[in-house]
Amino acid sequence: MKSLSWKLCLAAGVSCLALFGAATTALSSEGVPVASDERLQRMEQRFNDLADRQEHAIRLLEAAAASREQIQPQPGASLGTIAPAPAPVPQTVRPPDPPAEGRGAVAVRILRGIADVMRLAFLGFLFSNLLLAIWIFSDIRKRGEGSGIFVALALVAGIPAAIIYSLVRIGDKLAAGGK
Repeated sequence: MKSLSWKLCLAAGVSCLALFGAATTALSSEGVPVASDERLQRMEQRFNDLADRQEHAIRLLEAAAASREQIQPQPGASLGTIAPAPAPVPQTVRPPDPPAEGRGAVAVRILRGIADVMRLAFLGFLFSNLLLAIWIFSDIRKRGEGSGIFVALALVAGIPAAIIYSLVRIGDKLAAGGK
């Protein structure tokens, strides 16, 4: 029987690996596999865009600082000598690029995360059922009495079957002690 329980454990482990151990491929944000050269080019383009934005922001700050210097009076100058600063030319800052992912891609990513959590919960359920079945089997063997149906119930139902088994076992102890 020991070899049977080990074979069952091994079969359960292999089936769990077959169900949940599938390799997934890494996808880019567009959902298409991308070569490393294309990825590097995209990263370089983003880096260049950020550098351009930084230069634009520095020019805007320098222009704002220059216009403030023109408005402030110089030490020793009278108020009549200050010329009004020219009105700053409104410069628009380019809005940030829209995200590469749309709502559909975000929803797919969320659903994949939920599916991964459900797989993990199912794996935990199978593992706990297997451990409970092993415990019930070893207890039946140790006591030398009991029904093997509880092992099958523990594999299928898990915790409720283990509770029923423990109640039957307690009832058997009370019946044996009362005789």
